[in-house]
Amino acid sequence: MKKIIYLMVTLALFSSQSFGQAISKSYLEDEETPMVTCGSYNYLEHVDKVNPGFLEQSNVSMEQIGELIKNQITEKSATEVYTIPVVFHVLHFSEESNLSDEVLESQIEVLNKSFRRQNADTSELREVFEHLVGDSYIQFKLAEQDPLGNPTNGIVRKATEISHFGGVLPYGQGEELLISQWVQDSLMYNYFRMTQSELGGSDSWDESRYLNIWIGDMRILEPLFNDFEEMVYFALATPPLEHANWDGLLETFQDFNQGVLIDYHVVGSNNPTMLPNPYHIYNQRVKGGKMLVHEVGHYLGLRHIWGDVLNCSADDYVYDTPNTTGDSEWNCDKVKNKCVDVIYGEDLPDMIENYMDYSHLECQNSFTKGQIEIMRHTLENFRTELYETTLGIDEEYALSESFEVFPNPTDAVLNIRAKSPILKVLISDLNGRIIETIKAEEQKELSIPVSSLSKGAYLLHLETTHGVGKYKFVKQ
Repeated sequence: MKKIIYLMVTLALFSSQSFGQAISKSYLEDEETPMVTCGSYNYLEHVDKVNPGFLEQSNVSMEQIGELIKNQITEKSATEVYTIPVVFHVLHFSEESNLSDEVLESQIEVLNKSFRRQNADTSELREVFEHLVGDSYIQFKLAEQDPLGNPTNGIVRKATEISHFGGVLPYGQGEELLISQWVQDSLMYNYFRMTQSELGGSDSWDESRYLNIWIGDMRILEPLFNDFEEMVYFALATPPLEHANWDGLLETFQDFNQGVLIDYHVVGSNNPTMLPNPYHIYNQRVKGGKMLVHEVGHYLGLRHIWGDVLNCSADDYVYDTPNTTGDSEWNCDKVKNKCVDVIYGEDLPDMIENYMDYSHLECQNSFTKGQIEIMRHTLENFRTELYETTLGIDEEYALSESFEVFPNPTDAVLNIRAKSPILKVLISDLNGRIIETIKAEEQKELSIPVSSLSKGAYLLHLETTHGVGKYKFVKQ
């Protein structure tokens, strides 16, 4: 075990701007338990290392987006739901790592409950945060068609000869500089082998149309340290790199596919595999499916809630997440308030309930409204082909005021006459899938051509200055 501790300390010598940042804190309560984290910010640092200045430009863009979200008046109807198709690439070297369909289906369920704020533990959110959180109206489904249009269950399984996608560390005790250089040069490349078939992984499906999630063994094998299997990251995600308005060609775009990489031990709510020693302490902290909720948050543009810098001036560029000096170290300390950060007139404590912290899964249960707006902004501006738009057709959106729709049935034009100025009209099929959106200019009467619609029944969704309503009509 002394050799393991030595390696932890060796890697901790790296700059905080290196991949070694993830294990610069080497221990939890147990002095022999390495600190394991998410590698998404370290990936951004790697992009910056290859393309100097990228991270600074990314921060500027995040700040601009944050200010836009803070100040804008949203025009979205709260009933618009964005559904993202998911493909799981299961890379299995062992039988244990070949996770069952049931585990993957449970992971989709966890994603949906978390992003739609339907998980039972939302009741555990402290009252001081209640006014800040909400339903993202973002949900997920296993892909039903592959890129060629063929039916699929959204799961790709591939046996691989790569036992450790973190790689094999060729150096040992006394070779600190060589270990440091190996981490700098090789670690991210090793992980992203998961995304390419010729390197032992699985080729991505069209990244503009699918959320690709690669599942495999992300540990590093260290033969010169008694074959220790080291876990540096549980997972990492590629943020929407395009948001940084980078003018040059990013070399890393050619090498690394966009999506989420995640270790097989932490997928799903019913995963039977267990993290081995010395990582066993994490089994009750990170298993259950919320690790992927965190990573998809990164994929949709969110930073860690503490801003990835260990001081109170750091920011995640979201106006309604309290500043803190660092992550929660997989704990649930509801007392701490590391920074004075006044939000809506109140100095709020550290928000350990936030999915973008490193907190125990038992206390993670919320995204703030600001985080939700950024994720939806990312979809609407940087991942525009990724999602389907539907309407949540619930009783709460029943007709709220009188309006007329005529003629019905119709073969050419649908006329609308409302008592209040009309803001927007949407036409959907009976399942809520949006077919057409019409923005109005606050007139009370509107004529909509429908001759291009196929024959059948549709729903008209009307938003006025005084409410929303819906009406069923038939196209002849």
